[in-house]
Amino acid sequence: MNEDHIFDLVVIGTGTAASAAANECSSAGWKVSIINSLSFGGTCALRGCEPKKYLLRQSRLLILLRGIKTMGIGL
Repeated sequence: MNEDHIFDLVVIGTGTAASAAANECSSAGWKVSIINSLSFGGTCALRGCEPKKYLLRQSRLLILLRGIKTMGIGL
């Protein structure tokens, strides 16, 4: 077997924990491979927690602005 294709760590997924582990081990000199069938970033960053938090903040801001408008303050 070709020694160039041997890894110290194979990470499955690219979420927050997987990326942190891969970066830490790579910084320590390990040969690291990352495998993922989806876009880089994982579920939380791309389709889960983070987008939900962003949309929730925007909807709260919209509610606040509508409330201000009813008090006679327009933007």
